[in-house]
Amino acid sequence: MKVLFVRCGDPEPSIEAEHGPFMKWFAEALGPRVQLEPFDPRVEKCDASRLENTDGVILSGSPHSVYEPLPWIASLEDLVREAVCNRQRPVLGVCFGHQLLAQALGGRVIRNPRGREIGTVEITQNADGRTSELLGVLPERFDAQVTHCDTVAEPPPGAKVLAVSQRDDCQAFQYGTGWGVQFHPEITADIMRAYVRSRRERIASEGLDPEAILNDVRETDAGRRLLQRFVELVAARSRSAKGRTVGQEEPLRGAGL
Repeated sequence: MKVLFVRCGDPEPSIEAEHGPFMKWFAEALGPRVQLEPFDPRVEKCDASRLENTDGVILSGSPHSVYEPLPWIASLEDLVREAVCNRQRPVLGVCFGHQLLAQALGGRVIRNPRGREIGTVEITQNADGRTSELLGVLPERFDAQVTHCDTVAEPPPGAKVLAVSQRDDCQAFQYGTGWGVQFHPEITADIMRAYVRSRRERIASEGLDPEAILNDVRETDAGRRLLQRFVELVAARSRSAKGRTVGQEEPLRGAGL
């Protein structure tokens, strides 16, 4: 199974030196069934041909904001719309990718007026989340790693918000075959601690307690379970598209189609 991995940014140099690039984090969580096809829209041509011979798409995090007037962001939005709206390809957007997916489909992203959210936080699913194909494999409340300053203030028209946290009212949403998660399912507790340490001064300057956040970082298997569920959904969609029997898997369904 081949998934297009859209590299929208890179870890901070000190974190990458210790833990490797974003794609490595995803590959380890997704498991051996998935072949990630790397694509960097910042430096490579971004058009619909990127979707050929791939079964799904993952949009990574980034230090950029989706509302920056950068040509590659606009081009990537076109690609996302092609994948979700025209080809019904499973797409998972993570953090920046979650926000880009929302913006591409008509939502609005802003600087979060509640401020930075970083560390291990509790995510709460609503009724739509509990019955969704993706988040439904997780409990109603689960821990996840987060680090972001922007937020999806208005989800795309027709999208379903699936989960919230104390500082963010759109921790996850679904639009057709597109899912966005504000939290980081690919980040382990060790990587999260590295992020908190690297941003200790900035965190403190914003009135938060970096030591308390650091001490509260804890391991969680929710992210890995979510990513592996995404793999199952991609596989089911691929088999269905090729006219094969999907067995007990239900077809992807949701808002926007």
